[in-house]
Amino acid sequence: MKKGIIVHTIVFNSNKEILLIKRSSAETTLPGYWDIPGGTLEDGEDPTNGAIRETLEETGIKIDRPSLFFYTSNIDTQKNKQFILMIFITQTFNSQVILNKDDHEDYKWIDINDPLQLSVVFYIKDCFKLLRSKKHKLLKFI
Repeated sequence: MKKGIIVHTIVFNSNKEILLIKRSSAETTLPGYWDIPGGTLEDGEDPTNGAIRETLEETGIKIDRPSLFFYTSNIDTQKNKQFILMIFITQTFNSQVILNKDDHEDYKWIDINDPLQLSVVFYIKDCFKLLRSKKHKLLKFI
């Protein structure tokens, strides 16, 4: 079975809001869904460096020292592939977003305590639940 490692980053701004980006309606995977910055690791790439690279490529925001926050794994039987999803967390003082318009069509900074009423990718609700519980050791951001 093949493996794929995907990295994403929860980015907090100085107002304790999280950056969500809306996937392009032209995307083949989950078009129009809200997500956090991320993507597939390049061959041999360190996951932390991949999270930094993907965040910069998708949002124009340079992050520093993201910490592993959450991970999950699932098997796509149609593709005969196991996907490992690693979600990092970090804070930025730069809230200016410059989207890669090929991949994303909108962004929002949202308060973690506001009701999540957007169509989001499957792992976002689990992340928000953990963030709202404030039981994670890395929750110095909120």
